[in-house]
Amino acid sequence: MRVMVIYESTRGRTKAMADAICEGVRSKIVDCDLIDATGFQAIGDACAIAIGSSTRMKRPLPKVRQILAEMGKIDGKPSAAFGSYGWSGEAPDFIGNQMEGLGGKLVDKPLRAKDFPDDATLEACRELGRKLAESCKG
Repeated sequence: MRVMVIYESTRGRTKAMADAICEGVRSKIVDCDLIDATGFQAIGDACAIAIGSSTRMKRPLPKVRQILAEMGKIDGKPSAAFGSYGWSGEAPDFIGNQMEGLGGKLVDKPLRAKDFPDDATLEACRELGRKLAESCKG
């Protein structure tokens, strides 16, 4: 079992969220693949997927938009959306809607952080990781 956490980050804020999500996954003794969006190849045999992006001009960053456009159906796969923002925080909702449109099943509402995630937000990220890991176990 492994969870795939894909992220695109400009200032390290969304990456910090992705790191915390993987911490939560690993705390449940499930493998976590942390993948920068530029290195994404395929979902493969991942039992759950989280995708995150910073918000730029009210949208996710370009590589995440490309992944969502090209990844194909993820019917029934447990999914999560997350991201950081400075002015507005639309990217996580956009990602979540796209994942649901591809057949993904969100395990929680999209998670967002204004600027760098604080301790409470990082803990929410860990909790999201634990939910993804539990969804893999059935």
